[in-house]
Amino acid sequence: MKKLLSLILAICIIALATPVSMAATYNSFVYEANTDGTITITGYNDFSTANVVIPSQISGKNVTAIGQGAFQLKSNITSVKIADTIKSVGSMAFYNCQNLKSVTLGTATTAIGAKAFNTCTALTSINLKNVQTVGEYAFYGCKKLTELNGGASLKVIGKNAFTDCSTLSYVNFGSALLYIDAYAFSGCTQITSLQLPDTLGYIGNSAFKGCTALSDVYFGTGDLQIEAYAFENCTSLLEVYLPDNVTSIGSLAFALRPTNSTQFSHNLRIICSMDSAGAKYAKYYNISAEFTDMGVTVALFGDVDNNGKLDTNDARKALRTAATIEYPLDDYTLFLCDLNTNGTMDTGDAQLMLKKAAGIV
Repeated sequence: MKKLLSLILAICIIALATPVSMAATYNSFVYEANTDGTITITGYNDFSTANVVIPSQISGKNVTAIGQGAFQLKSNITSVKIADTIKSVGSMAFYNCQNLKSVTLGTATTAIGAKAFNTCTALTSINLKNVQTVGEYAFYGCKKLTELNGGASLKVIGKNAFTDCSTLSYVNFGSALLYIDAYAFSGCTQITSLQLPDTLGYIGNSAFKGCTALSDVYFGTGDLQIEAYAFENCTSLLEVYLPDNVTSIGSLAFALRPTNSTQFSHNLRIICSMDSAGAKYAKYYNISAEFTDMGVTVALFGDVDNNGKLDTNDARKALRTAATIEYPLDDYTLFLCDLNTNGTMDTGDAQLMLKKAAGIV
């Protein structure tokens, strides 16, 4: 998956860095002719026009790119229509255009560069149409962005791409998404539901951290890796179904942690099968879990003596079992008490029991 991401990003870098020649002007647009006979828009000299229409041709040559920082800091712009010939929007192209409310991407636009629309604080929605990659910090801090529509081509959402889009409430990832990078939607406090596509294979570190309104997450059917802290501090997420195709779950992926605290907790129930990554996560962090293939709900893992609490007596019994002083546990009890999920009752389980009893983990 990471090799795929590197390949896609390499393609984007090439697309956004097409070699150019001397600058010229067309109306208020500054442009440069590329060596392949196309045009890149590199600047804009109009400080009064609100509605910008980027042309498809200049001097009979197709305009195929918007260059780095071409429209950055232009506070006069309220809407932009990008021609259907334009393949890429360069890094910081519309950076901090604080009055930009509407963007219409062209049908050929496949790459949005890093920070391309960063802190466009008036932007309310974006239809990605045929975009394949959204770069790092591309829509960071777009605090009025309420809708995100990904098309059938969207594959990669970069690091911090939509961080602190605090009014974003509707997200459609499309049907081809492969990769959501670290912190991509962190701080998006109005998202309530996520429908993840079957193609998605990776959710990065802290990708949805602090999405405090998120109450429903629906995972697709493809193999999926969830990294550490991916859903940290999603305080409204009280129940989550983790299918068997979720192959790995990073540390504290669904944990809660108060600001400036090192103490973690969980307030959710996990629904999963017994031999899944979800079961391992539930056992390790002692989270209430419903096991669909067993028809039982477990509220407390590691309670060897079944007295309703996890204490030193459980750790002592685990040590005696590991030392064969006591009879081995039956399969079901072993499943409940094998906290380190290595298939046996051993000193590692006892150590975890002691730590949990003391509130250390």
